[in-house]
Amino acid sequence: MKAEVVSVRYRIPLTEVQAEKLRRTWPNGEPFYPYEKMERYLEPLLVEDLNWHHYSGDYLYFTVYGDEIEATLADTLKVFEERLALLEGKRR
Repeated sequence: MKAEVVSVRYRIPLTEVQAEKLRRTWPNGEPFYPYEKMERYLEPLLVEDLNWHHYSGDYLYFTVYGDEIEATLADTLKVFEERLALLEGKRR
């Protein structure tokens, strides 16, 4: 019997500014920056289970799956680097 790795859960640290901006909500409690918005930037990468809720600490959690986990992780980190820099008002 052989087991294969098909997905890996990762987390990256968020700055205080990034965490605050990701967790902002509208007056009705709906998220200002919903998970689906970040998921659109990640398409077609095989990434799911995004989480940056207050109970996760100052981290962004995500799961990478598929046959090319390392390559997908590298591409995912590029997207996060760009999107998170924009949250802090930094242009790349």
